[in-house]
Amino acid sequence: MKYSTILKQLFVISKTNWLKSFIKGHKFSLSSYEILTNLKGMAPNLDLIIDIGANSGQFTKVSNYFYPTAKIYTFEPLKDLFEGIEKSFKNIKNINPHNIAFGNEDGHITFYKNAYGHISSALEISEENKHYPKESITKIKVPITKVDVFFKDIDIPKQTLLKLDVQGFELEVLKGAIDTLKAINYVIIEANLEKLYDNQPSFSTVHSFLLENGFDLNGMLDFNLGNKNKYIEIDLLYKKV
Repeated sequence: MKYSTILKQLFVISKTNWLKSFIKGHKFSLSSYEILTNLKGMAPNLDLIIDIGANSGQFTKVSNYFYPTAKIYTFEPLKDLFEGIEKSFKNIKNINPHNIAFGNEDGHITFYKNAYGHISSALEISEENKHYPKESITKIKVPITKVDVFFKDIDIPKQTLLKLDVQGFELEVLKGAIDTLKAINYVIIEANLEKLYDNQPSFSTVHSFLLENGFDLNGMLDFNLGNKNKYIEIDLLYKKV
């Protein structure tokens, strides 16, 4: 399922080097390439990238292209998608994939697996959501932990990016990453402009949380369109003040 229009895809191709990379044999996600192209201009150097909500590993793949010396930790809770990530990156030493979800607790949670993997979430799709299909959803149990717990004994350099694409669960992940947020310089969140999931916090709530923890909005990296080409999600970069 795609939310971007053909016009948007053509725009990304025309303004970036995606086509040049494709000709050279690199098959990159257009959306991830757009995000990383814009990110590179705002954060030219990164030593560590934490990709939470990796889906098929498309963001990790492009990150490794733009930041070849960075160490990348990649996290995806869905077993089938994770197995694809493991296979794709098995020979790349600087990429470390893990089959786990993040939040503000430790143990296991109910996860709503959608046939369209990228809109699966720890939250149920809202009845008000007219943009996502609500069929083919399976409830599964997945392991969950806090970012601070996972990275407790791992060195976190200043030039670290925490990227979150967790479908409305961003605030819970951030609450479990307080110590990590103190150490890093950059955060990417996919902000929801509509109520897409039940119990999803508003954008202003997530935005205020990041401000309170020392980050300021640095710019928009990409957007997603929903039904009738309505803007429903935007990828935003926050930078430590």
